[in-house]
Amino acid sequence: MNILIAKITPDNNGFLALKEESMAAGFNMLRRLEENWLNGQNRFDKPGENLLGFYADGLLIAVCGLNQDPYMPSVRAGRLRHLYVGIEWRRMRAGITLLRTILEGSERWFDFINTNAPQSAFSFYEGAGFIPLADAGNVTHRLYMNTYQFHPLN
Repeated sequence: MNILIAKITPDNNGFLALKEESMAAGFNMLRRLEENWLNGQNRFDKPGENLLGFYADGLLIAVCGLNQDPYMPSVRAGRLRHLYVGIEWRRMRAGITLLRTILEGSERWFDFINTNAPQSAFSFYEGAGFIPLADAGNVTHRLYMNTYQFHPLN
């Protein structure tokens, strides 16, 4: 299998199909990603930000973004956004591979990374080293970069 992780935009081939799949599954993150991209609200273009796609044999199977957290006063706070893995590709390490790739080197920009995950993804984030937060508003999990150690996949 030919795997490629690369910068993307909502204009990339395969994004529309992945967005439609996510919406049919009850998730709106890729619709919001596209909407915010098109209106210029979020282009993942500030220091430390990135929007990546995971391709398997040329097919876009997953998306993940990293921003400066707009809900925190410090630019050293990151926010993981819009992580979605196609249904057929879950539990095949695509999500963790994409997450590790987008986090690699992010300690240069961020002290910690927040996310607001759906309940169904809690075990994924906790398995990846994120700490669950209670009563933290729009943050369910946080990863402290000074304790995160990047381990390349075997």
